[in-house]
Amino acid sequence: MGEDAILQRDTLAVPVTIRLCRETDLPALEWFGEFTPHREIIRRTFATQARGDGSMVLADVNGFPAGQVWIDYERKRHLRRATIWAVRVFPAFRRCGIGTRLMLAAERLVTARGVDEIELGIDRDNLGVIHFYERLGYEPSGTERGTYSYRTPDGRTVDVAIDQILLHKRLNDRHTRHAAQ
Repeated sequence: MGEDAILQRDTLAVPVTIRLCRETDLPALEWFGEFTPHREIIRRTFATQARGDGSMVLADVNGFPAGQVWIDYERKRHLRRATIWAVRVFPAFRRCGIGTRLMLAAERLVTARGVDEIELGIDRDNLGVIHFYERLGYEPSGTERGTYSYRTPDGRTVDVAIDQILLHKRLNDRHTRHAAQ
């Protein structure tokens, strides 16, 4: 019997808990160094959640934050709109439905706060994800350009250009609520 006959492909069921971020999760959100330069952003966003001005929603797989979506309730509050950002799923867990579960959980949180609309930006170098959001009912609504800065753990300041396609979704439409159920 050859080696290929011994090996097999199988599907494993892995428990996933969608929950809010805890302070003890912050080091693991650096994803083995990939987001270590963003440590300041991660901690600042957690402080926003602690103040009640944002939420950090995680997909917890056996204690590891396998996915995340962050919500900013303040940036476009005057428009009764929440901003979704930092939507990520760890590569080994992509195409398992975690992103969809995270987005639906984020929508429930936003709706519970009485907010009517969600907006998110897709970087122009990541347009391949647009179909994922369209499938969830998001529609193009414009563009956004700008910059932001952060400091890395070693003290360097990094300036980042923003060039995004904006998508939005109304949450109080009867059709939207039915599609999410």
